[in-house]
Amino acid sequence: MLRLGPSAAAKEKRLAGLLDGRDPERLGLADAVQESQLLGSLELAGAVSSLDDVRAARRGAPASAAAAGLVRAVAAVDPHAVLTVEALQAWHRALGLGAGYRARDRTRADGPAPAPVEFISSRLAILQEWLSVESSRELRPAQAGALVLARVVEIAPFEDGNGRVGRLAASHLMVRAGARPPVLVGSDRPRLEACLRAAFQLNTEPLTALLEEAAERALDIMLRALPGPEG
Repeated sequence: MLRLGPSAAAKEKRLAGLLDGRDPERLGLADAVQESQLLGSLELAGAVSSLDDVRAARRGAPASAAAAGLVRAVAAVDPHAVLTVEALQAWHRALGLGAGYRARDRTRADGPAPAPVEFISSRLAILQEWLSVESSRELRPAQAGALVLARVVEIAPFEDGNGRVGRLAASHLMVRAGARPPVLVGSDRPRLEACLRAAFQLNTEPLTALLEEAAERALDIMLRALPGPEG
């Protein structure tokens, strides 16, 4: 059973009471959360976008390449599927940032160097194997999300888009485990970067806390978007 903090649990209870049996999907609450999540990921990636841009991309209307790519990526993997290396690759392809892993080694000023090119495949395979181990399922959704986000960013398998792929993977794991989608936004950048640096040193609790707060943010968005009983 999913364990919620007292604040999130109170918001879930309030949301259920306000819904009063109405279908949240038909009320557009999931759409509001996804739009905010997509815009936040684009902001964190340094892309120029807006809520109107994201909405246009979701409708299939003209939109920025970054927004259109992220919308494609969200639809590229079955939300009920287990998280695999193939899923990471599918998200990256859908982003439109080129196929395959990066071909050059990199350095990192504030943490361990990304995986050498020749070790990218094997380190992603280890991540996939870890995700299949029974003990990994004992983690809270945000703990699992923090681990996969940190590991994807640390390995940095792609030339570009590692943060977006990592955030998609974290959200995928959390939602599949019963949590709300984590909504990270551009203003989270300094804290997110600090949390990732801590996670590179095997301290994932700060990142876990951030993702738990980001999932609670989804509840705030749903409560704001919820029409009255007459709506």
